[in-house]
Amino acid sequence: MKNKPDGMRQEVSRKIDKYWVPIIAKTIDLLDCFGSAAESWTLEEVVKMTGIPHTTAYRILHTLVLRDYLNQSGRQYRLNRMRRKLRFGFANLSKHICIAVEIQRSLERAATAAGIELVVWDNDRNADTALRNAEEMADSKVDLAIEFQLFEHVAPVISDIFSRSEIPLISLVNPHHGTVYFGVNNYRAGFSAGVAVAEYAARHWKSQLDALLLLESPLAGRTIQSRLVGALKGIQERLGALSEKSVHHLNGGGDKAMSKAAVASFLKSGSKKRVLIVAINDESAIGAVQAAQLAGSGSEIAIVGHGGSSEIADIIADPDSPCIGTVNFHAERYGSDLLSFALPIVRGRSAPVVHYVPHEFLGKDALMRERRELAMAGSS
Repeated sequence: MKNKPDGMRQEVSRKIDKYWVPIIAKTIDLLDCFGSAAESWTLEEVVKMTGIPHTTAYRILHTLVLRDYLNQSGRQYRLNRMRRKLRFGFANLSKHICIAVEIQRSLERAATAAGIELVVWDNDRNADTALRNAEEMADSKVDLAIEFQLFEHVAPVISDIFSRSEIPLISLVNPHHGTVYFGVNNYRAGFSAGVAVAEYAARHWKSQLDALLLLESPLAGRTIQSRLVGALKGIQERLGALSEKSVHHLNGGGDKAMSKAAVASFLKSGSKKRVLIVAINDESAIGAVQAAQLAGSGSEIAIVGHGGSSEIADIIADPDSPCIGTVNFHAERYGSDLLSFALPIVRGRSAPVVHYVPHEFLGKDALMRERRELAMAGSS
């Protein structure tokens, strides 16, 4: 409970200041009870904290509810979040991952335009850091939390942290139990990648391939892994069933260096001439590209990723790169679309459990054509 205001201070103020308005002073004292939108008090608790007479306190509370400064649920009163500048927290995946940076920039622009304060934490692609950041965010009493982290084993802990603090939570890319989700349909995104890489094999290799590498990230959990389930399904729908011996599951950890090492080790055998590689994200795809370039010309390799970051777009646009495309998640649209999804939640209105953002395959031919047209437009 908050300390009772000093009644003498109010009494003295009334005597020495003819402009003093007692009922406004009482209203401010009452509002001061509500330190954040997470706090709720009954009429009796407000009376005890402020010393305001019961009837007066009730009339002030009733008026503030009618004017939308407070919300009432049963006997509990709490601040209406929309009557002050909103403060959102965003724990981003990592400032070193291109698509995460692009999502953050989009969200920052949208928050500024909407007059919302956005406080950003960096999860640094680390489960322990994500937990610490969640605790800090909850302690700071943000109005809404947005979480972008990929470790399945800490997701329920993070969800519980915000649930206990009564802070609504939106999870990005990797759905967290008990939260609403904003991001791509991971299975369908993977399916589109599988179809695209299968069509490449059909055109260039007459549908014949020696190996399919699925660059996975087991720690990310089943939802993210479903991209590769979808990719395999898409490939087999186009090329037919693949033998178990031709499908290789490699742990790239969703990381450039780890994926580079995994693919380089596989390619050292030199026995696989036509190799398709589906990476769980763009980071793994870039690592696979680096491994393929180091391996030289012993194999024909086609690589696809997931994300659509500007970094991988530059690699795809290189005609000599083995990366033939990526599934574009449209990071530039996350900001405005995410806020449109979040604001009803903050207002306490019902919201869909899932909001899928659009995705599409971004292929080499289309990207190279787009770059040529931009270059021609710039030179004219």
